[in-house]
Amino acid sequence: MSKYLSKSGRFDWGLFSLVMALLIISLFNLYSATLGLSTAKYFKSQVIWTVLSIVVAAGIALFDYRLWSRYVYPIYTVTILILLYVLFFGKTSQGAQRWIRVAGIAFQPSELAKITIVLTMAKYYSEKRDFGAMGIIHLVKPLLLMLLPFLLVLKQPDLGTALILAGSGVIMTLFVGVEKKIIITTIILMLASGPIAWKYVLRPYQKDRVISFLNPEKYPLSKGYQVIQSKIAIGSGQFFGKGYLKGTQSKLQFLPKQHTDFVFSNFAEEFGFLGSFFLIALYTALGVLGFSIALHARDSFGLFLALGTTALLLTQTIINLGMEIGMLPVVGMTLPFLSYGGSSLLTTFVGVGILMNVSLRRYLF
Repeated sequence: MSKYLSKSGRFDWGLFSLVMALLIISLFNLYSATLGLSTAKYFKSQVIWTVLSIVVAAGIALFDYRLWSRYVYPIYTVTILILLYVLFFGKTSQGAQRWIRVAGIAFQPSELAKITIVLTMAKYYSEKRDFGAMGIIHLVKPLLLMLLPFLLVLKQPDLGTALILAGSGVIMTLFVGVEKKIIITTIILMLASGPIAWKYVLRPYQKDRVISFLNPEKYPLSKGYQVIQSKIAIGSGQFFGKGYLKGTQSKLQFLPKQHTDFVFSNFAEEFGFLGSFFLIALYTALGVLGFSIALHARDSFGLFLALGTTALLLTQTIINLGMEIGMLPVVGMTLPFLSYGGSSLLTTFVGVGILMNVSLRRYLF
């Protein structure tokens, strides 16, 4: 590593600074969100996961990404096998069969699938960029590669992660280019299939989330409770917020899951519009920097790796913030960096390691 750092300007200090800023905010916010509650024990666990994630990200940044290309399809195969294992033998919690235990630690393999889908699409498109806007024939193989992990994660069920897998893959596909008639036809089919999905695909609790999104005030003590409490917490922060450790919605436990899916609501209550604007600006800067790294990558594999990783982080961020402010249905989604969760944090930092890796090697060959 010293060989790289010794050459001025090659280490991406901008990306490093952004990640460190988000990490510091994350730990301070998690401490506040769990203080005095039964969830306070998770703070220490998150600190351990944070240290482990930083070490993993540093290791990934140092391992030349060009060498990963030859292992992509074996990684894809292993990921599919693990997802199949989860389907039959995974640990069930709150109605979802999503976890396995590795060395006594609960792990969510769908998080691994996020990175796998980016690697797989990057490998495929970096080798197939010469056919211009893709037609049906060209789309068959990449769609099948995306569809298999998507369906296995959806079956757990984990609609939020499944949407991230699909979103990342679609963004990478659109970047390559797709015939306009296929895009228009796909949009029409998606709109037309809504009633069918409602009747045959969505589970009862997923329908409840859609209903609570459309009219949460109709079910203030049941389906709409989370969304209503989240919006109350965010709104009560007003412009400057109530102050650090002074959020009442979380401290009095009106706000459910304030340390995981609704962690932004806790932050917005204590730091208000001003703090929320600053936090969203950090995420926006991370996205801009990620796309810049992609566009300046030295080869097509690096381009698609950085593009897919950035799309992954932004898609998850947008979905989480959207559901916390009531603009999207609740789908059970963590906020990158801020939410508690070892698997989620580790995946986020794997993404950081990938971006740092591609950025660093813009200058090394």
